[in-house]
Amino acid sequence: MNKFVYSVLALIVGGIVYRYRYPIINAILRVRPLQKWLVRSAMNVPSVRNTIISQVFR
Repeated sequence: MNKFVYSVLALIVGGIVYRYRYPIINAILRVRPLQKWLVRSAMNVPSVRNTIISQVFR
């Protein structure tokens, strides 16, 4: 019974997060240290870094 309740709860929370994903992302990116950390993390991924660098120096 507990697994069923947790599964339903996870689906509901997932649906809410999916529906309001852009306001949630904007709220997270307003926090300056998180913003810096996310940019640094993204720039450590080679495909992301190459795409951004190629767009900047076009």
